[in-house]
Amino acid sequence: MARTKLPGVKTPPKYKADFLRFMNPLLDAMRDKGGQAKPREIFEAIANNLNLSEAERAVTNKNGYPRFENQIAWARSYFVKTGYLDSPSYGIWRLTDKGKEARLDGPEIDLIYRRVAEMNALAQSGVQTLPLDLPAEATLDTTTSASVDDDIAPSPQTSPYSDHRPALMTLIFQMTPAGFEEFCSEILARVGVEDVQTTRYSKDGGIDGTGRLRINEFVTQPIAFQAKKFDVSGRKVPSDDIQRFRGAIGGHIAKGIFFTTTTFSEDAKREAKALGKVEIELVDLDRILEICENYKIGLTEQKILVTEPAFFERFR
Repeated sequence: MARTKLPGVKTPPKYKADFLRFMNPLLDAMRDKGGQAKPREIFEAIANNLNLSEAERAVTNKNGYPRFENQIAWARSYFVKTGYLDSPSYGIWRLTDKGKEARLDGPEIDLIYRRVAEMNALAQSGVQTLPLDLPAEATLDTTTSASVDDDIAPSPQTSPYSDHRPALMTLIFQMTPAGFEEFCSEILARVGVEDVQTTRYSKDGGIDGTGRLRINEFVTQPIAFQAKKFDVSGRKVPSDDIQRFRGAIGGHIAKGIFFTTTTFSEDAKREAKALGKVEIELVDLDRILEICENYKIGLTEQKILVTEPAFFERFR
């Protein structure tokens, strides 16, 4: 994604990480949403506010993750560490009092970037608080590597010093195609889909499994799912795959669910919601990670104590 002028910033920051251009747009979008929203709502709001093209949104990083969304997640991570945002519950971003009134210029963005770099450098050295006598131009390494915008941003729910998402993604990418089908059937069972059954791998005719989604105490609906595992090349699921899946499920299925380890093309998204056809729910890698976090699928929660640098910012 090409760098563009930072919206609303007269003096640009000196650090060159691309995600910094989303700092103010992220705060603005959060305010537009009343101070609290889901990440997906924020991604859409920022894309609309900045008039981003489909081509810009379609760019992926080296892991196949949408680069636009990942850069916003990086901006969120820096705001969390410096007290502008927090996460009151799984999958929710929230403005703090500090973030509600913030309008950042280049030097202020530089300060946020520098503070987080200091926190990270000290944490890696085994120290999790900043020294009180840190000079204004201390010789900590705050440079940005060429790959920083391609690294997976920390998830909203974790400590800045112990994020699980990169490891979780690696485990998912290591699955065989058949293993990914079984993993998706496990996800469905964990979220409440009943009677989940998988078909025999490679002989499913476009359907990898079926189940029944309970609507209430008396009503269930039949669903079918497809699980498409790609490598980390960044390939997107095309609309043709959605059409083939819909054609395979037949008229007795009320809803289709399509899982993938990558993302969906814009044409695929439109095809999934086409009027007059069985609706296909699209579950990309980001949603899989969110579901795993929300339902503790493949994750074990451990309580640890870490320092909270943002708390100490007002005492500096």
